[in-house]
Amino acid sequence: MRVLLLEDHEDAADALAAALTQLDSRYEIRRAGRLAEAQRIVATEPIDIGLIDLTLPDADGRDGALALKAINPDLPLVALTGREFDGLAVELIRSGVQDFLSKGETSVQRIHQVLQLAMERQRQERSLRYRACYDPLTGVLNQSEVRTQLGKAIGNALRAQRLGAVMVIDLDNFKSINDTYGHAAGDAVLRAVAKRLAASVRVGDSVGRMGGDEFVVVLEGVGTREHAAAAARKTSDAVRFALNIDRAVVAVSASIGIALFPTQASDAHNLLKLADQAMYAAKRMGKGRYCFFSEGGESQMRAAKGG
Repeated sequence: MRVLLLEDHEDAADALAAALTQLDSRYEIRRAGRLAEAQRIVATEPIDIGLIDLTLPDADGRDGALALKAINPDLPLVALTGREFDGLAVELIRSGVQDFLSKGETSVQRIHQVLQLAMERQRQERSLRYRACYDPLTGVLNQSEVRTQLGKAIGNALRAQRLGAVMVIDLDNFKSINDTYGHAAGDAVLRAVAKRLAASVRVGDSVGRMGGDEFVVVLEGVGTREHAAAAARKTSDAVRFALNIDRAVVAVSASIGIALFPTQASDAHNLLKLADQAMYAAKRMGKGRYCFFSEGGESQMRAAKGG
C-alpha cells in the first residue's frame, strides 16, 4: 500500500512512518513536506491513499485536499488536523476527504484502521459510480450516461461554434445469431463490437450501448461533414469482422446512422431520433453501410458502404 504522507514536521513524519511500517509491513510511505512536492508525487507515481496535514508552508485548510483531488479525483484522503472539527469537518468532506484525525490524540492503530476504511470506502464509491454509468455486459457507457455525454458534447459545440456528430450503430442480422447460436454467442458478439468501437474512437469521444444490439458513438469537434463520413467509414470497418462461434464463422456487420450537432438538432433526444432514422434508412439501402440524416427526408439521405 503506497501512502503519501504530507507532513512538514520531519520528526512527526519520521515517527508516524516508522510506526505504520512496523504495524503493517505492506505500507510503503512516500514523504512530502510541501503541497507542491505532494502534487508531483501524485501526478507521477501510483499512490493508494494520502495522509495529509492541513497546515503546510504552501497551503492551508482544505486547499491541499482540493489540489491533490484535482490531479487524481479517485485518490482517497485522510486529513490530520490539530484544529477543532466543527465546520472544518464539513469542508473536508466536501473537498473529497474520506476521513479526518486529530493530531496528538490518535494512536497508530487508529490511523491504520482509518486508512483501511477510507480505501475500502473509496473502492465502494468507485464501484457504485461504475455501475451507474457503464453497461455491465460490454463495459461501455450505458444509455443514461450516453445521453449525459451527448448533452455535454452539444453544449461544448454550441460554445465553441463547432460541428459534432452522433452515430447510432445497429448490428445487422443480430437476431439470427441469437436464434442460431444462443444468447451466450450473442453476448460474445456484443462484447467484441463494444471493444472494437472503443478502440476505434479518438480520446474524448464516447461509446455507449443503448440496449439490445444498438450502440452509439458521440464525436466531438469533427470539423466538417466529410470528417464525420471518414469517422463513419472507420467505425463501419471496425464492426465488420468474423467471429468463431461453435466451430462456425459468423460474419458481423452494422448499419450506421449519423446526425450532426448543433446544426440538425441541439438536444440529445432529437439528435438520437434523427440518427436512428438515418440508421434505418441505411438498413433499407442494403445494410453494412452508413447514412447521414437529411432534413429533406429519407429519400434524400446519402448512404455509402463502409470500407
